[in-house]
Amino acid sequence: MSLPHGALPELISPHLKKLIEETGGVDGPIGKQFVANSKMEGKYFKTGNKDPLIEDEFELAPGLVYKYQGKVKKGKVLYYGRALWTVCRFCSAYCRFCTRGREVGLPATISLDKGGAITKNPYLKDEQINQVFDFIKKRKELIEIIVSGGDPLVTPKTYLEKIINGLANLQKNGFLKIIRVGTRVPISNPLLVKDWHYNILSQIKNPYLMVHINHPKELTPETISVLNNFRKYALATVMSQTVLLKGVNDDEKTLSELFLKLAEEGIRPYYVFQNDPVYWAKHFTVPIKKAIKIWQNLRPKLSGVVATARFVIDVPFGFGKVPIPEGNAWEVNYKFYRDFRGNKNFLK
Repeated sequence: MSLPHGALPELISPHLKKLIEETGGVDGPIGKQFVANSKMEGKYFKTGNKDPLIEDEFELAPGLVYKYQGKVKKGKVLYYGRALWTVCRFCSAYCRFCTRGREVGLPATISLDKGGAITKNPYLKDEQINQVFDFIKKRKELIEIIVSGGDPLVTPKTYLEKIINGLANLQKNGFLKIIRVGTRVPISNPLLVKDWHYNILSQIKNPYLMVHINHPKELTPETISVLNNFRKYALATVMSQTVLLKGVNDDEKTLSELFLKLAEEGIRPYYVFQNDPVYWAKHFTVPIKKAIKIWQNLRPKLSGVVATARFVIDVPFGFGKVPIPEGNAWEVNYKFYRDFRGNKNFLK
């Protein structure tokens, strides 16, 4: 089963199947995230957005989205940049609200005329990987990279080694300061994670593992064990990213329990995102006024250790992850906000 544009198939591991059954089935908080709902997901197909974060526009090397660029003047770095590197189109399960549903999950035999590198091929070719390494070497202001996809942890060992070892070598030679790896494998199929995953990530100096976690029930003993192993054997800093989803986690109790459990397990809550406005995920979007109210009510009840996450809007067709003010501490005009380039965005 897939959406009209060909992406987002339904793929559910035995681990995920059991978790869905234990948490209310298809209509429970885990089932809603992973079980396809073709009627709702295709409802806005003809009029909706596919790439509101304008990633394709800023793909400047194969898979490398350099949207938040640094600046160099007369050979001197004025400020640093960071890039996103999408290295494959596959995941161990497909989130029904995935912001990259235009390309993630496409069958291996499909190649699209438009879009980024992973719409052409499921994996990058050796020459494309080398192009990215060369791109980084030529831009001393680019010091941070996020390896994503798809999910890099589902790729073959030799492929992941090529990606991570290449980045680690760049880091050792002064071209990169920070390397992050984004994944949801520890949540959706922890049995896929092997010892060699820890060994590969351990090549990076102070790796950051960005794990997508939306609900406290996702933190099963198997998942926690895998995340602890990344901390122990790869010396990774494990951080969580959460999407606010209607019917999944859009209440104070669920978010409070999630953040507390994360902090208890040594995982740092990092971002809570307002759902991106891709057409197949509109039914998950929490109205922004309700989202702000949830956050304003929740934040004062959490300690500083638990409340390290920021609730942000990843600006559609703009620049920046703009945080929502915390705790109702300031008088704020919620009619609009400005992105990092000063452009107004009106709340609806």
